[in-house]
Amino acid sequence: MLIEGFRGWGHLDVRPSSHVLLAGVPRAGRTDLITALARVLDPDAARGAALSDLHQRPVILDDADSAPAEAGGDDAEVPEQEAVEAPAADDVGTEGVAGKDASGATDTTQQDPPAVLRRVEAAQVEVTLTDFDPDVQQLLDGALEPLEDSGCASEDPDASADAPLCVRLAYRLSYDEESESLESVVYFPARSNPALGQYSRVPAATRRMLPVVTLDAGQPLQLRAGAGLRRILDERDAKAGAAAFEALAQAVAEAVSALSADTAVAEAVNAVLAVGGTGERIGDTPLTAEQVGFRTEDGSVAALLRTLRAALHLDAGGMLGLAQHGSTVSAVLSMAEAMLLATVPGAVVLADDFGDQLDAPATEHLAALLRARSGQVWLSTRRPEAARAFEPTEVIRLARHGGVRSHHQLTKIMDRKALVAMRQWHTQLLAALTAPTVAITEGPHDVAVLSMVDRRRPPSSLPLSAHGVRLVASGTGGEGGISQIPRVANLARQLGFRVLAVIDRDKDSAQTTDELTKIQTACDAVVRLPPGAIEQAMSAGLPLQALADASATLTEYGIPDPMGGQLTDAAVTNLCKVIHKQGLHEQFLEALYVEPNAPHPPVVSMTLALLELAADPSYSGQSLIDVPTVSRPAAT
Repeated sequence: MLIEGFRGWGHLDVRPSSHVLLAGVPRAGRTDLITALARVLDPDAARGAALSDLHQRPVILDDADSAPAEAGGDDAEVPEQEAVEAPAADDVGTEGVAGKDASGATDTTQQDPPAVLRRVEAAQVEVTLTDFDPDVQQLLDGALEPLEDSGCASEDPDASADAPLCVRLAYRLSYDEESESLESVVYFPARSNPALGQYSRVPAATRRMLPVVTLDAGQPLQLRAGAGLRRILDERDAKAGAAAFEALAQAVAEAVSALSADTAVAEAVNAVLAVGGTGERIGDTPLTAEQVGFRTEDGSVAALLRTLRAALHLDAGGMLGLAQHGSTVSAVLSMAEAMLLATVPGAVVLADDFGDQLDAPATEHLAALLRARSGQVWLSTRRPEAARAFEPTEVIRLARHGGVRSHHQLTKIMDRKALVAMRQWHTQLLAALTAPTVAITEGPHDVAVLSMVDRRRPPSSLPLSAHGVRLVASGTGGEGGISQIPRVANLARQLGFRVLAVIDRDKDSAQTTDELTKIQTACDAVVRLPPGAIEQAMSAGLPLQALADASATLTEYGIPDPMGGQLTDAAVTNLCKVIHKQGLHEQFLEALYVEPNAPHPPVVSMTLALLELAADPSYSGQSLIDVPTVSRPAAT
């Protein structure tokens, strides 16, 4: 799949070898990618074309007499002749903003040159299809091309006769300024010359013959025309379905006639018609209840079916409307309906925002079912549970860095040591799928401490999640430690995360220096705690009495009081050893926070603040950020 200038994608080249799951940060282009595919393959999708489908990029104007220069970004390499200035109503001007020097003072002598957004002349989406069944291959005869190992069509006239065959379909959308209209065409690139305006169009009937299914999870169990259940019924036995609908219409007509003739209803209608002689004035002849009937909308079967809504008897609550059973039931039935429609042998299945209304197990189960039953499935999702149904190498993670979109995909790992880090995909990184930044710690205890203090901070201090940061441990037990951070970091970098690390400040040695170098190489920034481990960071800067009071509560876990009431640094050292050995980090913090106005561990709080600082994509400070030591307050 090749995209040029469609919506937020200036350029995108995706060549999957199998199924595809699209995930990533918001506004990174999941829906745009699925929509682009549908524009090529689904004849009904082109009706949604809009002027905003044409990609816009900032163009810097040097001065009134010079040609505009492209602003930096993923589209900077696009030739200028491919850009046209948008109509005046659509130009978004950005006036030059006065710069600021390091002191924060405004510099009025220099201004950034003005920039405008310019729309590309045309959006282009090209899809290469292969592995056809004989009927489809015959349908595409004349447009077939040899397929290269790279996944692209070969332009070599001497290509091997044994090469597999493929076909390219392209969608082109352009804006005619004179007629102020959008023009779109789907064509065979092999038989077209867009530069000369010559297109060999792909008939809608040909595209309908392709085994492509777009899942639309709408309201389930609807019998109206076009609804999923109606389509299933028509595919299975349209004649029997029509007979059932006619029988329903006849039965309803008879029931309504009986209702109209009912004495109580007739008397009520006659009472209305008698007011002021209404029945005599509104018709050619006097009107009575005998001439008044009831029917649904225009009285057609279609109108009757539009009024029907599914009801389910699931439990002791009796027969309730589908909406009364909750969103999950509707979502599961809707997806089951869509999947039944997608049971085309070897189908390419497209689905956007998969699993949004499903619970976690149903999301994973249905995603696995689609993957198993489809020739190739393209799902976009916000749910990590959907990704559990796919191989790690089938996940394409979309990201935004400095406003520029990018896509990232894992390659098959052959290195045995790197396989250890790959285990963190399901246990750690998958949960961070939609977060722009991960902060990797040496182990789960560090995550527990940082997370708990993060949750307890006052509302005026935004949590890490507000800065797009997800805390991740480098291991879940014996596999963790500082030596694993570079491996997990490299895995995260492959997936397009901004990667931070939180490490202990160990004693200087050749080994620790080498480990630090590897971590800095693999991460965007590293936050290093003061000397000691996370246990020392928890206790540093807190009054001895507060530590002793919290230490005394640990006897609830079947151990002696680590500090034993002693207000000394040696007692604190013993407390840290016990917390580390027994894994009582969260329990100790809980005891510290028992007082309403209990102070936050200052070193941990500063660590969180530094992570927030380094998480900003514009951060350009030191790559190694040392958390300063904090003195313990004097006893009072």
